[in-house]
Amino acid sequence: MLRIVLGSYERLLYGLDVTKSTEADQPEYTVTQTFTYPAHIASIKTIAVSKNAKLLATGSSDEHVKLYSLDRNKESGTLFHHTGSITDLAFHETGYLFTASEDATIAIVRTSDWEPLKILKGHTTAIQSISIHPTGKLLLSVSIDGYLRTWDTAKASCAYTYKLPLPRPVKISWSKCGLYYAVVFETGVVCFQVATGKEIWKSTELKRLVALEFTEINKQPIVIVAGDAKQVTIYNLSTKQVVGPLKTPHSTRIKDLSSAVFNDVHILVTCSSDGGIYGWDLQAGIENGRELENALFSFDAKCRLTCCVATVQTNGKLKKSLEEEMKEMEKAEEEEEEAVAIKEAGVTGTKAHSATKKGGARVLVSYDNGDEQPATAAVDASSQKEAGNRTKNLKGGKAKILDKMASSRNKTISKRKAKK
Repeated sequence: MLRIVLGSYERLLYGLDVTKSTEADQPEYTVTQTFTYPAHIASIKTIAVSKNAKLLATGSSDEHVKLYSLDRNKESGTLFHHTGSITDLAFHETGYLFTASEDATIAIVRTSDWEPLKILKGHTTAIQSISIHPTGKLLLSVSIDGYLRTWDTAKASCAYTYKLPLPRPVKISWSKCGLYYAVVFETGVVCFQVATGKEIWKSTELKRLVALEFTEINKQPIVIVAGDAKQVTIYNLSTKQVVGPLKTPHSTRIKDLSSAVFNDVHILVTCSSDGGIYGWDLQAGIENGRELENALFSFDAKCRLTCCVATVQTNGKLKKSLEEEMKEMEKAEEEEEEAVAIKEAGVTGTKAHSATKKGGARVLVSYDNGDEQPATAAVDASSQKEAGNRTKNLKGGKAKILDKMASSRNKTISKRKAKK
């Protein structure tokens, strides 16, 4: 399922689910509106989603960052650590959220407990956009005064400052491979190669740009830009080929772009101030070379859209329960008895929303009442050196989980009795 989440000037957060039909008499793609939510008290300016498509964050002119659980379509909380409008958000994997603001600061937030760990200071004017490197080690940011800063996320310090060649940067983004990055300005776009620092594509012939997306097709990095001209321009960094501008049916400027691979099709989602949302076959648009035609799907939000993000969610349960964790531990224990090397010991939580904390693995636990509580199972690091101790640790982990389950159920029963 392809999920599209959009923000608007009217403070509304839209959720759309796109599914592909297998019946011949039905449209190939069906769009279903899953939620419309008044998320903020001012216009929504930016949206970010985690890699596993479970966590969603929205930023607004009201200076707040709202957090949501996408698999449950439920609000999780609010962050208040900025004193200016939120201009950009970016997740790294599922462990960290980076937030940028007009207060000229960037915050690094840990998603396990939503604690702001570091505040990056250095810009002297409002930050327009940020982008985290695929490795998570570097962060790029651009401010309204035309400066680009490269941050070392491990040290939480600025490693490099660069005066950009064009004024008023709007958006910045790393390529998926991390070898290139692009900056969109109000007057053009520039792509840089990291290894040499040289400009490999620069264009000032396009009208005012506001949207930027980096994707890959056949392992070739692709830059996509759009803006006031209601057209999409594509540049292939491998072949040095410019495709477009490609015409679209939008009646006003394109506000944002997002791409995702759904059923082996590279889908480009465009949204504009007219409320129009379109999904395009990006490969077909590149081959056409003149216009994006025959949209795969479309939807009218009937409001002024500001931002969008497209992500692919898998069907079925997206989180683990303690019972599932125990089954995995029992399986690992059997493999240990058969002298098969176990790669990890303890509660791994590979499919759960997890983060390392105080030497343990933090997992989300599902209860009958729908609440989520954290459980921590300590893993003795020194025991991993000997295979014989691993089995012992697994059994100890099972016992701790059983204790946690019994304690949690007792607490739940007590709370229900107290309510009655």
